[in-house]
Amino acid sequence: MTKDIAWLRRQLKPLLEWGGLAKKIRPEVFNEFGPWTCLKLAALRYHTDVYTTIMNKHLDRLGWKAMVYVDVLAGSGLNCIRDTGSFVAGSTLVACASPRIRKFDFVLGIEDNREYALALKKRLGALRQPGSFDVQPYDATFQMDAIEKLLSEFKAHYMAFVDYEGMKGFPWSNMEKLLNHSGDLFITFIPNVGRVWARGSEPDIKGVAALVGQDVVESATTQDDLYTGYLDKIRSFRPHTLDIKIRSGGSYYYMLIFCAGQKSRPGWFTVLKDLKVKIEELDGEDVKGALEILEGTQRELATRATKLL
Repeated sequence: MTKDIAWLRRQLKPLLEWGGLAKKIRPEVFNEFGPWTCLKLAALRYHTDVYTTIMNKHLDRLGWKAMVYVDVLAGSGLNCIRDTGSFVAGSTLVACASPRIRKFDFVLGIEDNREYALALKKRLGALRQPGSFDVQPYDATFQMDAIEKLLSEFKAHYMAFVDYEGMKGFPWSNMEKLLNHSGDLFITFIPNVGRVWARGSEPDIKGVAALVGQDVVESATTQDDLYTGYLDKIRSFRPHTLDIKIRSGGSYYYMLIFCAGQKSRPGWFTVLKDLKVKIEELDGEDVKGALEILEGTQRELATRATKLL
């Protein structure tokens, strides 16, 4: 296993830069995550640029009028990284800032924490033109109609991120509807789902079934069956799907699932397989070390500049 730390540092630099800009707005409002969350954000950044570049060339030919980004369970737009105290941009801001050729025509964030939603809306306002974004401060469980209305009104192809921290917020009934629309989709799957299922109580089983579907729960005999059944179910809608293991550096990990919107195998799918290899070679400890070096260098440069003045 060869860890590409230089590549990792290149991915982290813009996340830190955008995080610094976001922190100027409502600096007291942020989410807090472990260092490994930056691997997920790096994957999102990488694909967002690929997606928007390619779709810019083919959107009209495919019959679409617009590209939209939908962030379900969006957060505040600013993440504080435990262990280092670093601030990096949240997923919605990463998706807004990453495209080099063409930005999304509209961005929709859904976040039921009102303080997070208000901060995210203000931060988006610093990056987007008025009328080109919205943040819905409601439970995403009840916002699928709003998503479908947006896609219909814009006649849009979408890129979406459903970033579960637990099991609630976006049930399988919503996921199925989203999968039936044309677009690329990132989904996080937390291993704790299997542990909840293993407890075996009726409320726990119902909660897991709401997330992955009743059929997956009924066919599962092990905790691993829940994930493989869920992934197979997604692949029945999106055959060109791959999963990336996001590792903390300890025993904790979660899965980042990418679902391509095309019915035929996309030509750039190999690029994502290369991304999977790079991400899975790294872990949260690598991120922690890279952040400490990057921010230490930044502080050193700032100190030198101050001395020159």
